Amino acid sequence: MFNRKKEMLIYVILGFLEAGKTSLIKDLLQQDLFDLKSKTLVLACEEGEEEYEPAFLAKVGASLAEVEEEDDFTAEGIKEHLKKYNPDRLVIEYNGMWRTTKVVEFYREMSELLFDREVYIQVIDVVNDETFNLYMKNMPSLMTEHFKLAQLVIDNRCTVEKTKRLAVRGSVKGVNPRCQVSFESQDPMFYQMEDELPFNIKKEPIDVPFDEFGTWYTDMMEHTNNYEGKTVILRGMIQKMPGLKPGFAVFGRRVMTCCADDIQFIGFLAKYDKWDQFNDKDYVAITAKMEYAYRKEYGEKGPVFYLENAEKIEKPADDLAYFN
Repeated sequence: MFNRKKEMLIYVILGFLEAGKTSLIKDLLQQDLFDLKSKTLVLACEEGEEEYEPAFLAKVGASLAEVEEEDDFTAEGIKEHLKKYNPDRLVIEYNGMWRTTKVVEFYREMSELLFDREVYIQVIDVVNDETFNLYMKNMPSLMTEHFKLAQLVIDNRCTVEKTKRLAVRGSVKGVNPRCQVSFESQDPMFYQMEDELPFNIKKEPIDVPFDEFGTWYTDMMEHTNNYEGKTVILRGMIQKMPGLKPGFAVFGRRVMTCCADDIQFIGFLAKYDKWDQFNDKDYVAITAKMEYAYRKEYGEKGPVFYLENAEKIEKPADDLAYFN
């Protein structure tokens, strides 16, 4: 269909107004990975402060079409644009207030419409560091829906004074551990900053305070090599789940990623020969060596704890872990 091309690449750029979506798209269109011999169709789903100038579009071999209504964001709704421009790829500046489920539906519809091509999609979420905390406080569910769908979150307009990288990473990876997080700043000093951790990773055992589980989790998922093969002290809850091999339990914490309706348990396999001394959902302090390995229970690589010791502790009044 549409000249029987081999594939269709779809780039979806999420984010709210003034996040920097248009600037990112214009940067992408000028990068070497965007072959100028291929045709690009930019679908603008909202009108921001920055525009796509006709001269710029001509220079990068792109065309522009607008989708003003959420109900029109369908494969059928843009079919005429596909016929008119016959693009090799779509770059979509998505309306930040529209449902993210529409993106998933759109991908499925495009795969059916272009049945003779392979359709690939990449989702990038752009956030403005100047408004990050405000939006996480006032509309956390919308923010986290973007995080869940994205393969990459770009936090731009960062500063040395105000940006809290661990909090940003935690907010993202708390709902989407596989998502990559990058930071953009106009200040060269920003890139020389090191994350300040509330525990010492250079001294073993690495003793993680109860209230810093979310910080540890975020840093561990981002910098696995800092913890692999080292001994850590963690405090959390065990779950004796059916189907696990003898000697294994799940150790972790209940975490709140954005609001009370979004509480979930994040846990990891923990090997200990004395788990029979504990009850299901007991709170314990564990001293364990962490390995990062493939396990069929995960279906991929993940942290596995081999315990040296475990001690029962009282359940705290607030047992939730937080990421920001």
